[in-house]
Amino acid sequence: NTSCVSITADNKILILDAGTGIRNLGSAIISKPDLEIFVIVTHSHWDHIQGFPFFTPIYQPNRPVHMFPTLHKKNVVLASLIDQMDGAHFPITPDQVPSNFNFVTENPLEFLESNGFHLEMVPMNHPGKAFGYKITIDDKIICYFTDNEIDPPYEKSIELNELTNQCRNADILIHDAQYTEDDMPLKHGWGHSLISQVTELGKSAEVKNLVYYHHDPERTDDLLDKELEKAAKTLKENGSSVQPYFAYEGLKLTL
Repeated sequence: NTSCVSITADNKILILDAGTGIRNLGSAIISKPDLEIFVIVTHSHWDHIQGFPFFTPIYQPNRPVHMFPTLHKKNVVLASLIDQMDGAHFPITPDQVPSNFNFVTENPLEFLESNGFHLEMVPMNHPGKAFGYKITIDDKIICYFTDNEIDPPYEKSIELNELTNQCRNADILIHDAQYTEDDMPLKHGWGHSLISQVTELGKSAEVKNLVYYHHDPERTDDLLDKELEKAAKTLKENGSSVQPYFAYEGLKLTL
């Protein structure tokens, strides 16, 4: 499945990106009508929006679904979720959806803050531009930094030292780790980071839990297991207390 992460706090769920993973998430929460839904995406590339029409809670009559733009291109990112449901690319159009879409276009970060989610938008290095989110809930910090190329050949939106400071001491850092050295130099500039770079970032920022994310679709489970072993060994040899995880379907971390 493509990108989708959720954060549940009390009776609210914040959904980060609406890739195909949101379909399974919808099936898991459709029986929880009291769970209030908030959806925000990092950018409008296909793998981050394509699952939204298959998100079953939007077909529950009168169920509120709060949706937000990013500051990048204003409402283009928000509209991309809905525009794919145009009758040509998907048979159901937005006016046929029985849930209550609440498009929060004015002061979206303040609206999220009022619902217990403090978000900071962090620019990522990615073709077409993207944002990551630093999320604080009570005293817990979660950084969702997908689709970020730590050392791109193009003009950077964020330097490594600033990126490190943004996620310093985070309880969870979820970071793009699509490539290995074997993928280079062909894929340099494609908007994604090396696994080894993410290991160094997590170590330098002294995060508690490091989740390697946005795996290359050609990477098998066996290859990912080997990369996890390598990353864990590197962290241990450097005296780091970072707990590494390679993201997998259904991974749950509790803070």
